[in-house]
Amino acid sequence: MAVALKPLVELRLPAKPSFTLADFNALPEGPPDYELDGGKLIAMPRPHPRHQKIVMRLGAALDQHVSAHAVGYVWPEVDVELSRRRVYVPDLTYLAQERRDIYSESRGRIVGAPDLVVEIVSPASASRDRIAKFNAYREAGVPWYWLIDSQSLAIEEYALTPQGYLAVTRVGAGETFRPQLFPELAIDLAALLGEAVEPGEELSEEDAAAE
Repeated sequence: MAVALKPLVELRLPAKPSFTLADFNALPEGPPDYELDGGKLIAMPRPHPRHQKIVMRLGAALDQHVSAHAVGYVWPEVDVELSRRRVYVPDLTYLAQERRDIYSESRGRIVGAPDLVVEIVSPASASRDRIAKFNAYREAGVPWYWLIDSQSLAIEEYALTPQGYLAVTRVGAGETFRPQLFPELAIDLAALLGEAVEPGEELSEEDAAAE
């Protein structure tokens, strides 16, 4: 017997020239999900499975490391309230143990600048990750910023200095990433993903799309 299905109810946001933090906090829990950026709501489309695999594998490696050394906490996709005009949801976030008080358990949100944010860069997000978010994290005082190319698996580590973000580590696919933030940590991202990539070899777009 055929069953009539009710159409999905589309969430229609009010037409507002600028959204405040209060407006953002009043939004119903997603999906759809949004970030607040300078008074604008930025829709967050569901990521590609490859993107999520990188988040899952890298997040597990980071969590294992910081837990073993009891130095802090790692979360995937946690709200980070950088200011009253910006609430971002980084792919991965690290907060040092001694700064645990800026995480609100009841709100499930970090209020302030975490110690590290990691963004997985896709072709669609490259401009925002490398320019808008890069500058916003710098202005908010986030000490460390990692950018990971979802296709090539190249990793860039930036450290905050008085002059701005300085690129301190860059590795390509198949190379071992030894972040200055965690000197005892060594990560071969391609190996974590189960991909055979020789150092310096670029992962083809076909192989990346197949993941």
